[in-house]
Amino acid sequence: MPPTTDQGTVLSLVRRNAAEYGDVPAIVDGERLLTWAEYERQAAAIAVVLLDLGVVAGEVVGLQMANRAEHVLTDIGAMLAGATPTSYYNTLAPDQLAYVAADSACTVCIVDAEFLPAWLAIRDRLPALRTIVVVGPGPAPTGVLSFEVLTAAALGSLPDRIDEVRRTAAQVGPDDAATIVYTSGTTGPPKGTIVTHAGIRTVLDGVLARVAEDLDGLPEPGRRQVSYLPLAHLAERTITHYLGCALISTVTYVRDLRALADELPKIRPHVFLAVPRVWEKLLGAVTERAVSEPVRWRRNLIERAIAVARQVGAGRFGVAKVGWRTRLQHALFERLIYWRIRVAMGLDDLVVAVSGAAPIAPDVLVFFRGLGVTIVEAYGMTETSAVLTLNSLRAPRLGTVGPALAGVELRLADDGELLARGRIISPGYLNRPEATADTFVDGWLRTGDLGRFDAQGNLSIIGRKKELIINAAGKNISAANVEQAVSSASELVGSVYVHGDNRPYLVALITLDPDWQRWCAARGIAVGSPAEAAADAAVRAEIDRAVRAGNEHLSRVEQVKRWTLLDTLWDSGTGELTPTLKLKRAVVRDKYAHSLETLYDATADQVR
Repeated sequence: MPPTTDQGTVLSLVRRNAAEYGDVPAIVDGERLLTWAEYERQAAAIAVVLLDLGVVAGEVVGLQMANRAEHVLTDIGAMLAGATPTSYYNTLAPDQLAYVAADSACTVCIVDAEFLPAWLAIRDRLPALRTIVVVGPGPAPTGVLSFEVLTAAALGSLPDRIDEVRRTAAQVGPDDAATIVYTSGTTGPPKGTIVTHAGIRTVLDGVLARVAEDLDGLPEPGRRQVSYLPLAHLAERTITHYLGCALISTVTYVRDLRALADELPKIRPHVFLAVPRVWEKLLGAVTERAVSEPVRWRRNLIERAIAVARQVGAGRFGVAKVGWRTRLQHALFERLIYWRIRVAMGLDDLVVAVSGAAPIAPDVLVFFRGLGVTIVEAYGMTETSAVLTLNSLRAPRLGTVGPALAGVELRLADDGELLARGRIISPGYLNRPEATADTFVDGWLRTGDLGRFDAQGNLSIIGRKKELIINAAGKNISAANVEQAVSSASELVGSVYVHGDNRPYLVALITLDPDWQRWCAARGIAVGSPAEAAADAAVRAEIDRAVRAGNEHLSRVEQVKRWTLLDTLWDSGTGELTPTLKLKRAVVRDKYAHSLETLYDATADQVR
């Protein structure tokens, strides 16, 4: 397809890349490599498939796949056909999947073979669904079509059908829906957020402008990125899939998140998005190396290097003074240790490192900056097309998420709630007029977050309006800040829920990290289940240490006075977490009401 005038859509970027950078690698998926020219050709063939399946403009094409080439190619193929691609989380239970598929009225769904049984089980509950297409080798079951068979035939007919695809794609405009993203559902059923091409392009233009300003230009085409977080999450979709198109990147797709640590050193990304827990895990790998080092002098050396990195990181953020001895040690450790750590992690070629989707502990940012990796925080939400603010890559301000992107207006309401407007903002929720009217008021999005600005316009998020704890003394406390302080204090700590409305002090429910077995094994703790681990004295001592360490960063009124370590893990399947691992606070409060009440029992032990 030849280049055309930029219509302000995601499709315009793909078209440009194929025409001007056709030989640049676009996708790496295992042994498979596609250039941008091949990317566009494959996507156009998928558009032909969808058109032949009767998909018309505005209809939803459902996607449930791992992070793989077919996922993003079908996403673009659906757009080329005039449809709205919508990715569903791979962790959804059948009832949850039935809800979002029915709410979005998807007419065609394209799914990995492992998810096919769930779709067959709910098919009768989806009146709009006409066709199921399965991705994977081998023949498709009766009543299901094969993605490979359909796309092979479409590729053969593409020379005769390309004008048809061009005509359909030309009808897609900036104000059309590029996707529908279902929010996490922390306070009720998930809401389908309509995200437009204009919203996405505004984000991309703002991010590129910030990067170009801070780096004195944009990275060259072919820079490496990695996609491993769920593509149903708009942050991942925006920073790897859409931004990959804008940067003309080469994106490697990692199908299994558990393989990320092994894959990063092979990929060595230039641009890397991670949620705070991933950054914490990477930091934990360094500290674990010190703990497990059997040779005492080497262990002492690593521990000193970590301490110096923290000191220099704090100095680079301007929150501490660094003496000449520390600077000299840092230079020595850079030659001996730090560069080796970056290489071992696969972070040695990083140009842009981003943390998003949740608050990150300042200690993590400080350590990595001392290590030579500057992580910048981005802030946004699904309703803002993923990103509203981005910290400076050249001089990030600790404790802030940076200033607004170009084209974004921010202000605070009288009660401190952050309001936002601009083309970046979603037009509303699918099938939810009341929720839309409550959230989008007079052109402003009510974010639900409480914020403040410094003199330079940098935004700090100080809590969720609906998640504030008001204790018995009438003090307002951000539950999220307290939970983060505890969870970031040890890699053994998983999800934390803090409680204290109308109570004299805060209490917490604590779970083990999903990777608790590795932590225990490194210390010779022989336990076979989360319940056994939760009962182990050494494990409990570490949790107690984490609570105390977290409390050191909190004011007296914010500190956790009592806690209990649960003998089960939380995830989206057990109901306490959303697919993006956010707490469903009401679910936890109701499910563990007895445990919470016990923590306020005057006769109870201090720690349980």
